[in-house]
Amino acid sequence: MRVVANGIEHDVHMEGPEDGRPVLLIHGLGWDRSLWQGQIALLVGKGYRVVAPDLRGMGATDKPDMAYSIGLYAEDMLALMAALSIPRFAVAGFSLGGIVAAAMIGKAEERMTAAVIACCGVHATPAGEAGTEAMLARAASLGPLAFAREQAAAIWHEDYAAANPEAVERFVQWRAGMDQAALTRAFRAGYGIDYRPVLAKTRLPIRFIAADRDPFASVEAMAELDRLTPDSDLVVIAGSGHMAPIEQPEAFDAALVDFLERRVS
Repeated sequence: MRVVANGIEHDVHMEGPEDGRPVLLIHGLGWDRSLWQGQIALLVGKGYRVVAPDLRGMGATDKPDMAYSIGLYAEDMLALMAALSIPRFAVAGFSLGGIVAAAMIGKAEERMTAAVIACCGVHATPAGEAGTEAMLARAASLGPLAFAREQAAAIWHEDYAAANPEAVERFVQWRAGMDQAALTRAFRAGYGIDYRPVLAKTRLPIRFIAADRDPFASVEAMAELDRLTPDSDLVVIAGSGHMAPIEQPEAFDAALVDFLERRVS
């Protein structure tokens, strides 16, 4: 379905009973809501009302030629849920989506019932931003297909890639076909952010999920977020690279559902 919110049209999948507990699923950078296809089916089967949009610049949602930011993504999501007449909801965000969830807590904690933040940090560093700029310069010289292969080597753990070469190749072809200008804007969305103070003062129940082989968000970095957040816990997914919802779906799903069943009324 198409929903106008915050000045753009969002492409949104909404499924589950109308009186079910609402859960907003926010995908990661360079993906769309298909990241969540397994989790959508699981949550709907348990009676949740699932909202899974494509983020600005990705999937079938509008891709305006403008600077993107984490704050803008958070405003998009809050406006989307308001447009859907869902006043309070749980949110689960993966990678970029987890950072967006943290930003939403800072803007409108009272509208959320709980949050799952998976496989991400929530603050930028000068070194990280410089690394992103170097990567984007390399992407421009490589071209979409070679850049997609480089990205695949980074996000999929080598064990998963070796066991699932066809799935990885589908990802490569799909990523290469994305709007590359919009993808570049999304890569820069996290510059200058720091949501650690937001997490330190929130009273929202939060579950952090880390993957033990994640090169982008280490277990220790996510454990530090857990330590500074008043009402939180941490689940570590074993044997997974960055793409835990796909690489280890049973463990990821168990961590997601266990938390929602206990903490979302």
